Amino acid sequence: MKKTILLLLAVLFVIGESRAQTHNIDSIKTLLKKEKRDTGKVTLLNALSMEYVGYKPDSTMRLGMDALTLAQKIHFDKGVAASLNRIGLAYINAGNSPKAMELLLQALRINEKINNLDGKARNLGNLGVVYANMGNYQLAIEYLSQTVKIFQQINEKSALTTTFSLIGGYYFAMAQDDSAMVYAQKAYARWKKSNSNDVSSALLLMGKVYLRTGETSLALDCFRGSIKQYKRARFVSGVGASYLGLSNLYDKEGRADSALYYANKAFAISYSLNRYTNSIDNVGTYLSGLYEKKEKADSAYFYLKLAKTAKDSVTSQQRFNQFQSLGFDEKLRQIELANTEQKAEEERKRNLQFAGLAVAILSFLILFFALSRTIIVKENFIKYFNVVVLLAVFEFINLLIHPYLARLTNDSPPLMLLILIGIGALLVPLHHKLEHWIAHVLTEKNKQIRLAAAKKTIARLEGGENH
Repeated sequence: MKKTILLLLAVLFVIGESRAQTHNIDSIKTLLKKEKRDTGKVTLLNALSMEYVGYKPDSTMRLGMDALTLAQKIHFDKGVAASLNRIGLAYINAGNSPKAMELLLQALRINEKINNLDGKARNLGNLGVVYANMGNYQLAIEYLSQTVKIFQQINEKSALTTTFSLIGGYYFAMAQDDSAMVYAQKAYARWKKSNSNDVSSALLLMGKVYLRTGETSLALDCFRGSIKQYKRARFVSGVGASYLGLSNLYDKEGRADSALYYANKAFAISYSLNRYTNSIDNVGTYLSGLYEKKEKADSAYFYLKLAKTAKDSVTSQQRFNQFQSLGFDEKLRQIELANTEQKAEEERKRNLQFAGLAVAILSFLILFFALSRTIIVKENFIKYFNVVVLLAVFEFINLLIHPYLARLTNDSPPLMLLILIGIGALLVPLHHKLEHWIAHVLTEKNKQIRLAAAKKTIARLEGGENH
């Protein structure tokens, strides 16, 4: 039962992101066909990917990789981070927690760099889910506590409600009922303010805590409330978990028939949702125990056999997920390889452009000095030309060092401005020296040109007088 509620809460957490899209699969596909902007396509691919989280990791992965490829191609950092988050979720569902953590950390670094608080909060929350899946509930709570702070900062009410429930669920898993109840009540209080559908998980959690602490009447109210809210949200597996909670309650009170009735309803839901094979195993084993208490050996054996079949199915699915994860790894490697090749090509083009600019500046200077040997250049033009050269050189240096400068300063505008001012301060004295030198050289050259012209004129005049 504890595993069931944690599974539900984790699914609710990751689905909470897709609820904000307010589109179902068909409508997102329709929008995707009509979308012309590449950034819009990335966003819709990621939204569609989220719709499959929890039961189709291959679809989540495929769509996430399509979004990642396009986002990297157009340098859409926010889209890259969101895509990595989706792929990380696919790895979570495939049972590959280390790879999921690696991708979620990559997404987190990007969101930190671009200051995307919502994305950062969800990355931290999903990292918490990874740690919880590994059994480290305390570390999971630490990550989710960071998520809470960010959601409070950006006033993300719906996701905050679900996060409170998730933290409470992890405290419940550690048998810290007081803390679990505190967070369940926080989620309930948040729901009262926002009037969202996310209170269902909080009510289920409160029911579990009340049941374990012996307050069965309060537990009954909470389970009934969670059933109502889960039905309203059309979250069928949540209804099944609530039925199982009611069955536990009636079993504790010695009402065997009611316990069997709700356990069977929970099993029917689990069986209809074939993807929750873990739930079939848990509920089937529980049902078998109830029938054994009533000394109905045939029914007990029947459900025990179904539970064993489900357990074997889970084992087979885990093996399949391991192979599937290897396929995911290769697809991701191909994307990374293509991205590396794209960056190398862009770097090559950039270097060629810089080389072209350098050649153009040098060619212009050579041409100027070559022509100036036969042309009289005015002093005002020399000053104007020197200013133009100074600006050209400064902008060329700025273009050349900007990528390195951005990395060095972590894209901090004040630091970048200070460094550029320093470069300018070094160029200005050099500019003045160069200006004086050019002025001197060209002035002397102008004198020589004028003197040569005067000599020719005098010679021509003298020649005319002789005739």
